Amino acid sequence: MSARLRELIGADRFAGSFDHKALFRLVDGRLEVATPNKVLSGLLERRFGDLVREAAQAELGVAGVEFVVAPDLFGPEAERVGGDSELAGAIPGQVEIKPVTQPGQLKATPKQVQRLSVSDKHRLESLVVGESNRLAYNAAVQMAEGAADAAGQPALGLLFIHGPCGVGKTHLAGGIALRYRERHPGASVRYVSAEAFMNDYVASVRAGDVEKFRRSYRRVDLLCIDDVHFLSSKQSTQGELLHTLDEIARGGARVVLVSDEHPRQIRQFSAALVSRFMAGMVAQIGPPDAELRRKVVRLFAAGRGLSLEDAAVDVIVERTAPRPGQGPMSVRDIEGLLTKIDAVHRLAPEYARAAGGNGTSAQSKVGVLVVERAMGPTPSVGGPAMVRTTRPVRMETIIVHTCTALAIDAADLSGKTRHKRVVAARAVITYLARQFTTMSFPEIARAIGRPNHSTVITALQRLQRQLEADEPVEAPGAPEARTLAVLVRQLGASVQGGPR
Repeated sequence: MSARLRELIGADRFAGSFDHKALFRLVDGRLEVATPNKVLSGLLERRFGDLVREAAQAELGVAGVEFVVAPDLFGPEAERVGGDSELAGAIPGQVEIKPVTQPGQLKATPKQVQRLSVSDKHRLESLVVGESNRLAYNAAVQMAEGAADAAGQPALGLLFIHGPCGVGKTHLAGGIALRYRERHPGASVRYVSAEAFMNDYVASVRAGDVEKFRRSYRRVDLLCIDDVHFLSSKQSTQGELLHTLDEIARGGARVVLVSDEHPRQIRQFSAALVSRFMAGMVAQIGPPDAELRRKVVRLFAAGRGLSLEDAAVDVIVERTAPRPGQGPMSVRDIEGLLTKIDAVHRLAPEYARAAGGNGTSAQSKVGVLVVERAMGPTPSVGGPAMVRTTRPVRMETIIVHTCTALAIDAADLSGKTRHKRVVAARAVITYLARQFTTMSFPEIARAIGRPNHSTVITALQRLQRQLEADEPVEAPGAPEARTLAVLVRQLGASVQGGPR
């Protein structure tokens, strides 16, 4: 449900409107969109009500959608700071550290905060280390151990971790908080998202009690802020963060910041803050290399009780390698693949038998056949992956090249004709537009004159099935018969200015 809605409205708009703010749940055959307050509920319904209903119908087969106010689902502070997207019962966006020692072993002090917990799976010792994350990991260990210089000051006062989504940034930050608390019983450790920091600051301003906010954030031994890029363009909150960092530094405390981008690449960020970030240790985590991917695959497989053949591991490592024109696989992507492989292995035992196993999913080894079934066709068969290019292409270019290749008139795209080549052209244009432009489905629909963007979504889904089946396509005047996969691959090269 969330994935379809994110696709319909765009990842950025979904993150800004639903992440940490709404909870989707099925109640008596209808979809409820629960929010912590009436203002947010009305806003989401006005802006996205139709798209939510469309996503619910397509993904869940549910026609009824109701926006409800349910602050009790989000915890006692949710009405002030906003709700967590799909985790009921937590104070959204804000995480505090629980003691890692047994109850009663740690004497609480007035400055400790223990409302929520960081998951134990985020401990530093559980992170798989490779060349792409080794520098960040070593810096995290130094920060977590609380190493000091000869003068007793922190050897590492500020650590800024950046990298793409799903590579372990949050894992490192949470691991630092957990180990620091373990090494320093009684220390004040605060772990929050940048959104929670902003919400707390804004609420304190409105309540006329900024000093309470400052006492809460500045009298700590370790402050961890995740997704600091969220504060882009939030000038007032940026100013408060700068003063907070300066005050913490004067007190000899430590700071860990996490971002998707390098400090200098975050747009609309104050120069003073960027300078402050750069004065600390800036560590990048890159996409996992082949060896790290291999370690991660075996770790996730072992965690699921899967025994992978060496050849199956090789296939996963090779298929998750970066390819021209598409983004690299993250650790989170690989975890998702193992989930899918596990499902195929357990739910389709005929593939285990075909591979020579005994057909009992709990005992047989996972071979190449199961992996390829779960991962789908290779790029050479299934066509280019559905990813966005870093070199945007004009929609007009995609339309002209596709219509020429299929020998149809561009005006037919907006008509009512169901001619086979026109239907194929609409689907191929949608596929290429999603790959080589930043256009949403409604924008694509308007560009080819379709009355409803659900029609282009349906066309895209049908095309993806045809690509997997490697179906042929008719094109008058073509020198030889082609499959859809070949046509899409040729058009992809053509619209980018490459060879046909």
